[in-house]
Amino acid sequence: MFCPQCGKEIDEGRAFCGYCGAALVEPGATAAVGAGRSKTAWEDRENIGFFNGLLKTVKQVLFSPAEFFKKMPVSGGLIDPLLYALIVGMVGLMFQYFWQIVLGNSMQSFMPQELKSAAVYDMFHGLGRAMLAVFSPLLLVIGLFISAGCLHLFLMMVNGARGRFEATFRVVSYGLSPYPLLLIPFCGNIIAALWTLVLTLIGLKEAHETTGGKAAFAVFFPFIICCGLLVLVSILFMGAIAASFGALMHTYK
Repeated sequence: MFCPQCGKEIDEGRAFCGYCGAALVEPGATAAVGAGRSKTAWEDRENIGFFNGLLKTVKQVLFSPAEFFKKMPVSGGLIDPLLYALIVGMVGLMFQYFWQIVLGNSMQSFMPQELKSAAVYDMFHGLGRAMLAVFSPLLLVIGLFISAGCLHLFLMMVNGARGRFEATFRVVSYGLSPYPLLLIPFCGNIIAALWTLVLTLIGLKEAHETTGGKAAFAVFFPFIICCGLLVLVSILFMGAIAASFGALMHTYK
């Protein structure tokens, strides 16, 4: 079908045009977000198997994200996507901890002997690793809900949240699929972070059937705020230095 507003070709059953945002339903008619969607391979694991469902879902999210999120159900509960996020997230974090241990032990060879033999160093080093291992699942779950809540709020600010919070939470959960790439040392963090960012943007657009601009606003708004705060702090800091320098020059005159 084609959008009556901009003329772009769009998928059948859409309630809004993905290019211009024009409503595609008749006045007075309601189009439920999520119509025509089907279970993900992970949510159908009882029929296709646990590992088959997990690996198939990871593959679909990473390499066919638009198709995956377009068909992903936006209802059905939070348990399945939460469990998926915990599995792929913890796999990635375990790889990250492994490299921290390996590379950390390698770095110790360059440290002074006094520091390497210090009991306080060994105590805090081991305690930090143990605490991360124990509390990582809890921190991951908290992070999922906070991230989904913020993204949903930002979408609502631009009237892009056509679905419920659950739709956003599912996007954030399945968007952690690149985390196993933390297996790659040094650059794995960067690759996983950027890929997750792209998947989240695509997922919000498809899950809420909104425009790419609104999805991009929700994803990048926190970065805009942070950049704005950094600029403001820099201006205030430079202003304080300039004022101090001016006062100093006035004193010496």
